[in-house]
Amino acid sequence: MIPALQQLFAHGTTKGKEQMGAMHGESRSILVVGLGRFGTAAARTLGELGEDVLAVDKDPMIVARWSGNVPVMEADLTDPLAVEQINASHFDAALVAIGDSVEASILATGNLLDAGIPDVWAKSVSHQHTRILQRIGASHVFRPETDGGKRVGHLLASRFLDYIEIEGPYSVVKVLTPSSVCGQSIANAQIRERFGVSVIGVKNPGEEFQYGSTDIVIRHNAELIILGAQKQIDRFIES
Repeated sequence: MIPALQQLFAHGTTKGKEQMGAMHGESRSILVVGLGRFGTAAARTLGELGEDVLAVDKDPMIVARWSGNVPVMEADLTDPLAVEQINASHFDAALVAIGDSVEASILATGNLLDAGIPDVWAKSVSHQHTRILQRIGASHVFRPETDGGKRVGHLLASRFLDYIEIEGPYSVVKVLTPSSVCGQSIANAQIRERFGVSVIGVKNPGEEFQYGSTDIVIRHNAELIILGAQKQIDRFIES
């Protein structure tokens, strides 16, 4: 949850990156498989957040192109021997970002799971692809285009500043403070009791981000991160 909250309030400053890295604690070793636009962006971001990253692609031209940006190696991880040669079992987590071949994605994911990596994330391009990745044991399966489209739809159809969907009927959103709670503390405004939403964080104008303790006074034009069901969130921002 914390990295997502930090992303919602991110300003792109060096200070912000240092704080985010500190919140992660000790860095993990993460293997990124596939250096398309998505995999490259993920690998670079992980590196900026202080993680120990190795990016792998089977295309020597792609490897050469990105060799100055992230630690990179040429290997085809659809081959179990290649997985063994790079000591994949020593990594804490892996991200399979292969999007141009469903077969290669499934084989690479399966090989990394067989190697004993405990946390394997995989990119999917279809519902059927998702089902297979889930069945072979991928820890997290995501569809960037579908997930991104849902997020943009929510932003266009609402007054949200940002939106994160989580398990079940709940979402985490960033909104501007409704007039009904301006100038009040979270406790005095009785936000949870009146609307059923929880205030996770507050960023008052000109101040640093604060977690949502009940004594924080919410100012006009403050940005709030709240957790709740869609109807509860709508009721709150319309108050």
